Parts: sequence; C-alpha cells; structure tokens
Amino acid sequence: MAAPPKKASALTAALSGAPAPASAGAPPRAPGLFKPLLDNYAFPCLVHAPDDGTAVPDASELADGLESIDLKSYTVVGSAPTRTSLPNGTPLADFPLDPYHRRGGKEVAPFDMSAGGASLGRVPSGSLARHYDAVIGSLPKGLSEDARARIAASMPMSPALGMLQAMPEDKVNMRSIEGRRLRRGALKGAVVAFITAGYSGKRFVFEKAHELGVKSIVLDAPDSWAQLMEGEGVVSSFVPIDFSDAENVFEHCLEGIRAASSKLGGLDGITTFCEMAVPLVARLAEKLGLPGNSPASVDAARDKYLTREAMGIAGLPTPRNARVNSPEDVEPAGKHVGFPAVIKPVSGAASIGVVRVNSMPELQAAYQRVARDMSRAKVVAGALIEGGDDEDDGGNAGGWINVQLMLEEYLDGPEIDCDLVMSDGVAVYGAITDNWPTVEPYFNETGSNCPPPPP
Repeated sequence: MAAPPKKASALTAALSGAPAPASAGAPPRAPGLFKPLLDNYAFPCLVHAPDDGTAVPDASELADGLESIDLKSYTVVGSAPTRTSLPNGTPLADFPLDPYHRRGGKEVAPFDMSAGGASLGRVPSGSLARHYDAVIGSLPKGLSEDARARIAASMPMSPALGMLQAMPEDKVNMRSIEGRRLRRGALKGAVVAFITAGYSGKRFVFEKAHELGVKSIVLDAPDSWAQLMEGEGVVSSFVPIDFSDAENVFEHCLEGIRAASSKLGGLDGITTFCEMAVPLVARLAEKLGLPGNSPASVDAARDKYLTREAMGIAGLPTPRNARVNSPEDVEPAGKHVGFPAVIKPVSGAASIGVVRVNSMPELQAAYQRVARDMSRAKVVAGALIEGGDDEDDGGNAGGWINVQLMLEEYLDGPEIDCDLVMSDGVAVYGAITDNWPTVEPYFNETGSNCPPPPP
C-alpha cells in the first residue's frame, strides 16, 4: 500500500506561494494573492538539481562567462584587524575581539596624550556603543505609510537607482553572468551610508565595496578607526558623529548623510553592521525616502514576543508562549506554556539569558537569575555580551533592547538556520546552516555546518 503524500509545512507552503493553514482568529485571505517567494538558485549553498522544472544551467555557458571576467582586477581581502592609530601615533577607538570569547569584543578608547604622554587616562568615547541606551531611547516614532510614500515621491532619484530602474527587470534578476554584469554595472558609482563601522576587522567589507565601485559614507564616533579609510581612499567620506549627544543624534546623522551624499551625487542606500542599530537605520531610511525595513517591522523582529504574534496572524506554526513582565507573571506563564519550557529575553542575542526549565520551582529560580543577568548585560561593538559578576555598574543593554522576558514551549530536534536576503518580498539569496546540538540548559552553541550535510 502506497504511503500517503507528505504534508507540506506551513512555512514551506508560504515560501512556495501557497496559502498557509489559517490559525484561529486569523483573517481570511483572498485567493490569487500568493506568488512564489524563492527559487532554487537563491541558495548557492545547496548543490542539487531543481525540482520545479527549471533547466539546469549549461556548465560550458558558465565556464565561458567566467573566462571573460578579468580576475586580475580583483583582490583577496581578509578580516584581520588593521592599523588603528593616526600617522602621528595617536591611537583611535577599536573593538579588538577576545580570541577566547566569541560573543563580542571590548571597546578600546584612545589614551589622553595631552600631557606629552604623562597622562594615560582613557578619553571618553563618543561611539554609538558607549551611548547605546540614550540614543535608542531618543529615536522618533516610525512614520505612517502615507508619510513614507510622500517622502519617497518627493525625493529625486539618484543616478544609480535611475539606471537600475531603466534596466529590464527580468534581465537584471537573471542568475547568470549577464545578470551579474548588469547588477554590478548599476552598483558602480552607487552611494551607500554605513551607520557605525564595527571593529577594524570589518575593513574588508569596505575594501570590497570600493572594488565594486561603491562610494561609501561612514558615520561613526570622532575617534573611530574608520576615519583612516577616508584618507586612504577606501571610503568616500567619513562623518564624525558624537553619539554622546543622544537627543540630537538622529538629526546629526540626517545632516551628515545629506551633506556628504550631496557631494557624491545622491544617496542610494543606508545600512549597518550593528544588529541593534537597525532601529536607527530604519528611521533614517524612511526619513530619506530610501527603500528599507519599516520601523514597525524592525521593532517587531527585535522583539521575540511580537514576532510570535506576527507568525500567528500569518498562519505559521508557533510554540505556546507568554510574556513575563514582572515576578507576578511567572506562575501564570508557567501554567499556560507548560513544561519543559524556555525562558528568554524578548530582545536578547547570543543565547544570553536563555534557560531551559522543567518545573515551576526551576522557572521561579531561573527568572530571578535571568533578570539579574540582563540587568548586567552590555552592548559592545554592536554585540550583546554578559556582564561579570564582579561588575558593580549596571549594563547598558536596557537602553538598546527590551530586557523584558518571555516563556515559550520547549521544542526538541535538529536546529536549522535559514538566512534570507529579500527584495520586493522575494528571497534573492539564502544561506542554510545546520547547527550542532547546543549545551543545555543554557543552549550554548557548539558549532555549525554551512553548507549543511545532505539530509
């Protein structure tokens, strides 16, 4: 007897364009509103033949295309930290990574050399990392859809965006040598603003952007190592921003980007390396009329509880969960979710504050411990790191992220990461990672495979 056909998951249905099963309370969807959200070629990490009827590219065609590329014009770049001092020897701020601690680096501010080297005190840094809490707390609310549309319509189109829009969409999106030439042709001369430069090991990104013809504008603290790249011609403009002036940072960033981009012929995009600076970037992008994620979507993505709500509305499967805003919420949350369960910060990262609990007493104890850990957590170089037990000063994470907690159902089984780059609602690039089993109860990572092994 033949086995019944395997039922596709709700996520698979959504990505393929088919409507996912509606959850309770979800509004009905009109037919004909779905389109495929990805194709096999969006995942170069997977080596397999397409199963959607698409013809496999001819190997000789790809070889001919590769032979036509002038590889001598390309350089190999690395991610090692580089020189981080001015020509006169004055040290600049950097975030060297501790090789024995993978979760983040510690910011190193420059010394005070005003007394001829007699004073070796650290200069107060004006970096975003040092003033994370105040900056995020001062950000404006997101604009309405109508306001976003009006601003976008009133902004002149940059030459790079104009060139891209003039190209046939099907040709530009082709996964071929010709398609890549068109995309790189439009990219050459594009102006992109970067909010913070990360640690000096990120230099290779700016070198690659320069190689592709991108004109980069970097906004960072006046003492940032990134200013060196302007004199070297790697970036087109370095804009010093004093993030200690939190109330005016948003306006200063706007003014700096507008002034720098006006000298370069316009602005095509704005981005950041720092995950926790994405709320700032989202608000700058909409104010400048640039494409990007809306503040509402960014804020929901940074809050795991809001993410779960959005998944439920979309009809996607989601574990039972409950928000824990205070000690009084712990017991009701435990009764609703059940055990085993996982308590975690709604906006955490790097598994900090994530604990498996198997009973109500374990949950009560874990809540106290996680709440204490999050009060000590810090954001350094855009990464969330744990504060030490011997540190008396409180962490700064509460200003960057929501340190409230949530409890959700424990799910056992293989863990797969799928990172996507979306364009107009379609996945144009994806990377799949097979995570190794974590160490419980704190879910410490042990390693991963990318690309993943065959199933």
